[in-house]
Amino acid sequence: MLAEKFFLVLESLIRGDRTYPDGSPRIISISPHVPVRLPAQK
Repeated sequence: MLAEKFFLVLESLIRGDRTYPDGSPRIISISPHVPVRLPAQK
């Protein structure tokens, strides 16, 4: 989990030009996502 966040930040720094108007980085992952199935609500 921590490694994935590190790579998201690293990707945002490499791209550099994609930021929100307030200057914060826009993080978009290019790594494949693992589907998560949540338990049914009772």
